[in-house]
Amino acid sequence: MIPTESLEIVRAVAHFKNFTAAAKHLHKVPSAISYTVRKLEERLDVQLFLRDSKRVELTPAGEHFIQQTGKLLAELEELEKTTRQMATGWEHEIKIALDNVVNQGMIYDLIRDLQAVRPETSLVINTEVHNGSWDALFHNRCQLVIGAPKTIPDNIANNDRFDWKPMGSLEWDLVMSPEHPLASISGPISQDMLKTYSSICIQDTSRIFRQGYNLLLEDQQILLVPSFRMAIECLLKGLGITIMPSHFVQPYIEQELLVRKDVLDIPMNDSCYLAWNKEVMGNGIRWVLDWLGEESWLNKVWLQYDTMKPMGYHVP
Repeated sequence: MIPTESLEIVRAVAHFKNFTAAAKHLHKVPSAISYTVRKLEERLDVQLFLRDSKRVELTPAGEHFIQQTGKLLAELEELEKTTRQMATGWEHEIKIALDNVVNQGMIYDLIRDLQAVRPETSLVINTEVHNGSWDALFHNRCQLVIGAPKTIPDNIANNDRFDWKPMGSLEWDLVMSPEHPLASISGPISQDMLKTYSSICIQDTSRIFRQGYNLLLEDQQILLVPSFRMAIECLLKGLGITIMPSHFVQPYIEQELLVRKDVLDIPMNDSCYLAWNKEVMGNGIRWVLDWLGEESWLNKVWLQYDTMKPMGYHVP
């Protein structure tokens, strides 16, 4: 059986295309790296690398070896995690995705409390946008997502691996700077009026599922940005208009830095979900779900603007 250390050495050489660089990365001497590769080639009776004085390149057999060992090492890592979870009931690692529509201040309380309860469990927090949340859950980039949009893809809805519960209503506002031409219009804004101006859209992070945008009309010019934080900066500079969650823009409206306008016939994501993968659920995910609470509390702290504690709070 080939030692996993040998696999990691070969993969390092393939990555750096240089024995010395691979040795430095692995904190070994170059002679140990070249010896390990040579002995492995002798054992397999194949040449994995083509060598010259400056760099090494994979042979076709070497490329196959690297591809398969990547899968093997990932499976071994997963085996280690699941075995540890079987013994303790707790996941080795919990991956949570925050959709861009939710208040993110609460996550720091969650991190602190989880570390106090289970410091051995690693916590990975990522942000997703729109269908990227469902995509991340389905393709195992996270085990739990907070704020997934109301339209559940068939891949999720028809799959017993997943479960979800509502987080309540999500309100949106059409906003712009006070200097924007639409700011002086009285009455609701029509789609024809909106089409004339650039729409600030948040880039959907979905990799496989169909992507979408929060405000995009046919033939409308767009300014695509990665987050609502940047979208707000663009709004303040008069670079476009957008529809944004009310709890994000309310303080700017109160300070008269942004102007809110009624808009006609624009479909919006007016609710969202807390969703999780039941197939990989251990004590950690159960603890997180219990900590997060039920719909009314989820809505209050993740989807509403609190004038007293705008970063969010949590009642034990």
